[in-house]
Amino acid sequence: MIRRGNKGSLILIIALALCSANTFGTTSAQEKRLKSEELIARHLESLGAAEAQAAAKTRTVTGSVTLSLRVGGAGNLSGDGMMVSTGQRLRFGMRFPVIEYPKEDMAFDGSRAATGFLPKGNRSQLSAFLSQQDAPLKEGLLGGVLSTAWPLLHFEQQQPRLEYRGLKKVDGRELHEVNYRPRKGSSSLKIVLHFDPATMRHVRTQYRFQVGASIGTRENANMNPESDYSLTEEFDDFRAVDGLMLPHKYRLQLSVQSVAGSALYDYNLAVSRISHNEAFDERLFTLK
Repeated sequence: MIRRGNKGSLILIIALALCSANTFGTTSAQEKRLKSEELIARHLESLGAAEAQAAAKTRTVTGSVTLSLRVGGAGNLSGDGMMVSTGQRLRFGMRFPVIEYPKEDMAFDGSRAATGFLPKGNRSQLSAFLSQQDAPLKEGLLGGVLSTAWPLLHFEQQQPRLEYRGLKKVDGRELHEVNYRPRKGSSSLKIVLHFDPATMRHVRTQYRFQVGASIGTRENANMNPESDYSLTEEFDDFRAVDGLMLPHKYRLQLSVQSVAGSALYDYNLAVSRISHNEAFDERLFTLK
């Protein structure tokens, strides 16, 4: 029971309670922001010393690639892969000994992202995805820390919007989850980064976008149904190279689900060599 004589004390208590509630709310918001910053800092520490990161002006990654078509058909291809990067520029290519599907080419020259065509002038599903949604190339996300373009190495310059989502279970494994949005450009592509809580290494990125259903036109009265596209990168087998912990297993999986059918493409790069500061032609980053 509160007595009348304590009216002033009651007002003071209420005021203090409101002040405390506001303070806790502010602290919670700050902690959420700081958590993302702390995650980035710990992730960069897991990559290696700042001196080793700064010393790696260029990076060349080579290895063998296997492609498996697991849904919508069946088949396997073996070939070679190479990823070259310097600063925020990137070139990633895969070569296969097949006339109909001889290669995949992806590049960002610092201002323009581009992907290659197949011999008959059309695009592969992977090329079409990255042509329509070029943020993975422009932002330096594709390839993760295998590329010097990795955006968390250039965070102050690129200023992406990050939203820490806590620990989430992914394929039976608990991982830190961060939503990633480019500072500029379309938000139709949903980008999620995952980090291993024990090591803070980046182990997974998922890109997803949907093409919504639309009403047909006079020429085509049928409704165009919704289509779902998902591109997932996974990184494993981290080893030390020139003072940096870099993955030696890289998986790129493209899932396409539409009324025309479903397809699941698995590209697996087994890295055999990573080198730094090799000289190469700057025109390498421009696709013609």
